[in-house]
Amino acid sequence: MSLFFWKKKKGPSLEELSWNLMVTAIDPDRCWETASLFRTTSVPSNVLTCETAFLMGSIVRDIIRKVIPEENQKQALVSAESAFFKSFDDQSEEELPLEMKKVYGEDKLGHVARIALVAYGEQSDMLFLTAPIFVRRIKGDPRMVFEVSPLLEERQELLAKVFKELIS
Repeated sequence: MSLFFWKKKKGPSLEELSWNLMVTAIDPDRCWETASLFRTTSVPSNVLTCETAFLMGSIVRDIIRKVIPEENQKQALVSAESAFFKSFDDQSEEELPLEMKKVYGEDKLGHVARIALVAYGEQSDMLFLTAPIFVRRIKGDPRMVFEVSPLLEERQELLAKVFKELIS
C-alpha cells in the first residue's frame, strides 16, 4: 500500500513561534506576578507591570539571538517585535489611567514601549546590562538590581528552555 499522499504536518513556523514567545513573555498577568515580587517603589503597580513587560520584550530578543541561528534571526526578531509593538499599540487606543499619566505624561503606551525597547537594545538586550536601566525606570534603589536580576533570569531561562524545545 502506497501512502504517497500522506504528508507529515509541519509545526508552527519560526515567525509564529517567535510571535508566541513574545506574547507569552509580555502577558500582563505573568508580568504582574513577576513585578509583585519586587520591592515597592514610587511607581504605581500598573506602571511596574508595564515596565516589566517592556523588559521582557528585551529578554525575548536576547533569547532569540541566543537560540536561533544567525541566518534566521532577522525574521524571528521582526516577528517578535511586531507582536510587542502590536500589543502596546492596541492598548494605546485607550486613555491611560491617571496614575500612569503622572509617570508617562501624554505619551501613548505604544510610544513609551518603543522608547523602553530601544533603551534596552542599546545594551544589546543583555539582562545584566538592562537590569540597572529597568531599576532606574521603576525609580528603584540601585541595589534592587541584585533582587530583580535572579527573578528575571529565572523567567528568561524558563522561556528559553520552552522556546528551544519548540523549535527543535
